Amino acid sequence: MQLLALVLYNADGRTRRIDFTPGALNIVTGESGTGKSALLTIVEYCLGRDTNLVPVGPISDTVEWYGALWQLDNAGARAFVARPRPAGQNASTTLAMLEFGTNYEPPVLADLRPNTDTRQLRQQLGRRTGIEENQTEPGPWALRQGLEANIGHAALLCLQSQSEVASQSVMFHRMGEDGIDQALRDTIPYFLGAVAPDEARKRAQLRDARRTLTRLDGEYERALQVAQTVDVELGSLYSEARAVGLVEDADVENRTAMIRVLQAARTARPADTEPADGPADQDRRRALESRRDELSAQLRVVMENRSLLLNETEAAGGFVSALSQQESRLTSLNLLPTLAAADGHTDAPDCPACGSRLENPDPTADALRRSLEDLRAQVGTLAGARPAQRRALDALDAEAESLREQLRVAEGAIRDLERSRHVQAEAQSSSRDFTRGRIDAILTRATSVDETGLEVLRQQLEQTRSAVEALEAELDDDNRREQLTSRLVAVGRDIKRYAEALDLEHSAEDVRLDLARLTVVADTDTGPAPLTRIGSAKNWVGYHLATHLALHRYFTRQNRPVPRFLMLDQPTQAHYPSENDNESGQPEEDADRVAVRAMFSLMRDVVEELAPEFQVIVCDHADLPEPWFNQAVRERWRHGDKLIPATWLEAARGD
Repeated sequence: MQLLALVLYNADGRTRRIDFTPGALNIVTGESGTGKSALLTIVEYCLGRDTNLVPVGPISDTVEWYGALWQLDNAGARAFVARPRPAGQNASTTLAMLEFGTNYEPPVLADLRPNTDTRQLRQQLGRRTGIEENQTEPGPWALRQGLEANIGHAALLCLQSQSEVASQSVMFHRMGEDGIDQALRDTIPYFLGAVAPDEARKRAQLRDARRTLTRLDGEYERALQVAQTVDVELGSLYSEARAVGLVEDADVENRTAMIRVLQAARTARPADTEPADGPADQDRRRALESRRDELSAQLRVVMENRSLLLNETEAAGGFVSALSQQESRLTSLNLLPTLAAADGHTDAPDCPACGSRLENPDPTADALRRSLEDLRAQVGTLAGARPAQRRALDALDAEAESLREQLRVAEGAIRDLERSRHVQAEAQSSSRDFTRGRIDAILTRATSVDETGLEVLRQQLEQTRSAVEALEAELDDDNRREQLTSRLVAVGRDIKRYAEALDLEHSAEDVRLDLARLTVVADTDTGPAPLTRIGSAKNWVGYHLATHLALHRYFTRQNRPVPRFLMLDQPTQAHYPSENDNESGQPEEDADRVAVRAMFSLMRDVVEELAPEFQVIVCDHADLPEPWFNQAVRERWRHGDKLIPATWLEAARGD
């Protein structure tokens, strides 16, 4: 994947296109402030970065869309990526347009439409570049999640901004940002080929195999323990089932027969029977029932006596009422005089009506008077008997209430005995259900402890253990470290060779890329010397250039899935100390001229060695008077020529 062109779209439809040649050294030279450094940010934006870091000013004011045309292979396959500028005051957007085609050419502004987002853009470009499914495992005790390398990570190895290429502490693009350094450590081994292409799939298989091994190991251990105690457990379970009535009392010959009996008991539903009372309960029940019957008989006698008394009282009351009525009728006799005095003489008239004396007095009045007196005597006698009847009735009521209370006590005791029997019956039913559950659990284990079941488990366990060991051998961390070290040594040899060509300090010693610290280290006689301890900007820039050229030489020769371009912004800045140097593009000092020429000569030589598979793009002040240098220049922005045409700026200002 190499860059063919960058295309900037103005709002009125005009375009600014910068073309590059694949498989060659491409130089954009010019003065300060012409937009050279913006090219790197545009390339990164078109590789799927959400944030647009194009400087605020002419570019952000006039450009509506940013486009990049990529060559995917030598057969003409291309990819066109277009990104709109973020809307309003936003600094980022995920909108993107991605099109593939053979000999595809950038469309006009009216045809630009977002059809994807940055995540899908990175994924699809990565697949076209050759990035396969991968997963970097952070380790068993790491808190971070696994990371999958994509083209965004590969781009970190293809770009060097102005502040990075001359840094003594930052070796890779955006390395100082949060999380980027760890992402580089995790993904560079994959890009170098130290991680197998199918490692992600194998690590997933290893995780599944380890879980299966743990499960089978536990099942096998439990089966062995059950096999040692199963006969005792089955015997105890049989006794328990027999005690709760699930099986009949019979002799069982062997384990198979016992399992068969217990399996039948597991689904059997025997009829629930009331539990038999013990002798003491039976005696107590009989005594309570006898007492209840006796009290019931006594209560019946009392209630019969009470009924008789009530009947007699009711009859006497009727008789008294009749006598009282008769007495009332005869009371009027008190108006008649008495027939004779107490001494036998009478002074009363003979006739009760007129008072005349009669020769023969009528005895009827006296007879009636005597009847009245007899009635009064009888009524008095009956009225005097009523208090005694009431007392007798109250006594019968009290005796009846006492008998009822005793009867309730006796019946309550009988009900308590019945309730106790029902509780025992329910407890027996619960015991049977509990025993059925134990039968289920133990028989499930017992069926897997025969010789056949144990052998099946053992074979599964051995097969899974062999699979785990094979995967662990393939994914051995020591082997991975050895593979990575071997590749870093190969890269280190090229770094040393390029450092010698640039005449850098410590280039005579062994030079290597330290992936743990993400820097270059020279192994001197006095110990390792990282880039931070190597002085002068010339060495910092030189080692950056040597390291990235060495990495891309390895990527290209080993056909690794990294875009085949390296873009450098201002790599010769250390050799242009004055503004005159920047304007002319040629350093005044002989040493600076020699160093600048050596840098571009090295880039040219590496590109020619790897042609047509590798491309270098340099945005710099340098403008050397060399034929091969002039052939490599794609844009020369001096004397008013810039990235943004002056006509665009005039239109933006309304001139």
